[in-house]
Amino acid sequence: MNGLFQDIRYALRQLRQSPGFAAIAVLTIALGIGATTAMFTVVNAVLLRPLPFRDPQRLLALSEYDTRTGDPGSATGSDSYANIADVRIRSHSFEDAAAFDSSEGALTGTGEPLHVNFAHVNTSLFRLLGVQPFMGRDFRPEEDQPGHYVAAVSYTFWRTRLNGDAGIIGRIINLNGRPYTVIAVMPTGFQFPIASEARDLWLTFSRPAESDAPDDTPVIRQRGNHTFSAIARLKQGITIQRANADLKSIALSLAHEYPGSNAFSGFAARPELDFLVGDTQTPLFILLAAVALVLLIACANVANLLLVRSSGRAREIGLRAALGAKRFRIVRQLVTESAVLSVGGAILGIVFASAMLQAVVSFYPANLPRAGQITMDYRVLLFSAALAVLTGILFGVAPALRVSSPNLAAAMRDGVRTTSGPAASRFRSALVIGEIALGVMLLVGAGLLLRSLHRLSHVDLGFSPEHLLTANFDLSETRYNPDQQDRFIHDLLERLRVLPGVTAASGAMPLPLGGSSWGISFNFPDHPVPEESEPTAGVYVVSPGLFETMKIPLVRGRTFDGRDQRNSAPVVIVTQSFAQQFFPGENPVGRRIKMGGGEGPARQRYMTREIVGVVGDIKSSNLDKEPVPAYYVPLPQLMWGPPTLVVRTAAEPSTVVEEIRKVLATMDGDVPLYAVRTMDDYLALNLGRARFQTLLLGLFAALALVLTAVGLYGVMAQTVAQRTHEIGVRMAMGATRENVLAMVLGRGTLLTLAGTAIGIAGAFSFAKLIESLLYQIPPRDPLTYVSVCAVLALTAVIASYVPALRATRVDPMVALRYE
Repeated sequence: MNGLFQDIRYALRQLRQSPGFAAIAVLTIALGIGATTAMFTVVNAVLLRPLPFRDPQRLLALSEYDTRTGDPGSATGSDSYANIADVRIRSHSFEDAAAFDSSEGALTGTGEPLHVNFAHVNTSLFRLLGVQPFMGRDFRPEEDQPGHYVAAVSYTFWRTRLNGDAGIIGRIINLNGRPYTVIAVMPTGFQFPIASEARDLWLTFSRPAESDAPDDTPVIRQRGNHTFSAIARLKQGITIQRANADLKSIALSLAHEYPGSNAFSGFAARPELDFLVGDTQTPLFILLAAVALVLLIACANVANLLLVRSSGRAREIGLRAALGAKRFRIVRQLVTESAVLSVGGAILGIVFASAMLQAVVSFYPANLPRAGQITMDYRVLLFSAALAVLTGILFGVAPALRVSSPNLAAAMRDGVRTTSGPAASRFRSALVIGEIALGVMLLVGAGLLLRSLHRLSHVDLGFSPEHLLTANFDLSETRYNPDQQDRFIHDLLERLRVLPGVTAASGAMPLPLGGSSWGISFNFPDHPVPEESEPTAGVYVVSPGLFETMKIPLVRGRTFDGRDQRNSAPVVIVTQSFAQQFFPGENPVGRRIKMGGGEGPARQRYMTREIVGVVGDIKSSNLDKEPVPAYYVPLPQLMWGPPTLVVRTAAEPSTVVEEIRKVLATMDGDVPLYAVRTMDDYLALNLGRARFQTLLLGLFAALALVLTAVGLYGVMAQTVAQRTHEIGVRMAMGATRENVLAMVLGRGTLLTLAGTAIGIAGAFSFAKLIESLLYQIPPRDPLTYVSVCAVLALTAVIASYVPALRATRVDPMVALRYE
């Protein structure tokens, strides 16, 4: 141990004698470790950190999927409450299972009306998660039944909206016009569902267990209603494989009992964390691998610096060897110096990582999971410590081994030249070639993502997003029946259309590109198919004027207008892809479809609808997906609640927001306006993941390019220094400055070509790895590869030109006397 401390003290003295070298080496390593640590912090928070619940490894997401696809991995978390209830009763693998959803509403009676996010949950959910309320009590089993209006509120909502009232337990709050008794305040930091925007309140399923009309079937008993999610806790000692076998047996039983709704329904269970991160996992690991390449380039640069520095220590090393120092002892000392540099780089790298992390989080899309949990923890610090050790070995061992066995006589006589000979030069050139190869791989990846982002951001949406303002509002369930909602929405839109600056106004649910989509089955009255084989298409419930407001083109027939009222003939408009898939080669206008939805007598309200028009396809939820067949139903004929307002303005949309708010307030002071966004905001959100990936990989590639240029410059500068005598001889024998310039630039060109050739070969594999992130851009896109080669060529010329220019200024007489 004393020997180690002695080596460290000696290393520190050596580095103090070369402050410029130490500063450059530490800064280079800090950049590599800082970028890698920042990226690992994101990966750790999103993918590796356990969920903040009791025994999170036993929590499973339960999802239904269509067995005709044969792919349980296609399950998206859209479940039927009735099916989940049966799973809960029949399963032998779970301690418990609970359903939940995500909803929104208006809270009144506490001053200004508030829009709140809430979730309906089974009464056992908090116990399943292992969470105890901060204040109050847990839900009771009977409170899932109709008539039990109770609520638990979040800690943040209690502190900010309810003023931290210590007497909140037992108080009544009004949500959507219904009184709810507050029975609990949840602990600070608790959030569920994690994948959605933070919830303000949690309610039981008492309200969804009620019918809206005497002949209706409550939504929780509709097996065809897949609008819920579910989570389960595995029993001790039960594997996921056994649980899935159990679910398969339950699915077969339900298919036999309910063939109309469950003939092709399967159940799949997977770890809740895996389900939560979904397809985020692959891009984040790719970005982590990319930043690791940057770290390798940084290590290669520092290894080059160490080789240059060690060439100046030939006499010292030779003297130590002559005095009896073993090779291992010399290597240990040199590696200790490398370790000191790497530790210094790691400490500074953590500071850099903290700053980089703030930038990364600012670009992290809000619709990606666990964004609020991206912070450094002990795992990140351990990771940084491991990087310090690893980098110290990577850039320290090879130079130490190369210079630790000198020719003693030559070292004492020639000093600098001994460790700067052809072998060392070749080794340094190999390091630079490796840097260039890694840089090419990163540049190609960044170029492909950049081209893909450009293509994605210019995709045809099927409508015009410019000057479109969107906003939501809530209406009380108790004060507005469907007829009253229809009149309110009609009057509101009429008032909005005459506002200054407004050119058109309508409403839609769901909002295209708004983050959600609906799919409802339908049938053909003229040639019906069995209920279990009914096709499904996207559905929009819209106000008259939506197509004109969003500028969705009419292909044939007509759009909705004043003829389409609550009591008029049921109609529907279909998209082009719908017409092509279900009415190939025919004119669908005048044909009929029978829309699904609901169960029992309630289904008759949706009845058979006549197709009155065909409109163009639009992007519904994902810009990188082809438009799905869809149909539109007029809102007055299917009043499922207030739609999202869609307002087209003549100027900047934000200029009319306050006027809209005033109009709404004059109509009903208890109706909050919320989620006011432009369509461009939704586009930015949809492009957020692609932008995040492209930005980070682009930054890593830029950093790699700079480090590669520095490495190439260092090699060329050392080459000129080593060949000063040779250059002097050449110039004394008649070589011109142009000849010398060409010789040095030629050396840089050879290194660049070699590195580029290897890098292109590696880029083919890296591009294949990121193929799933690309949109309409092939992994071997010629334009990208040619552009990368051009950038590398320009960088090589710039990095080589300064040393080459210095070579042309060598004085032959001085060079001939050069040692």
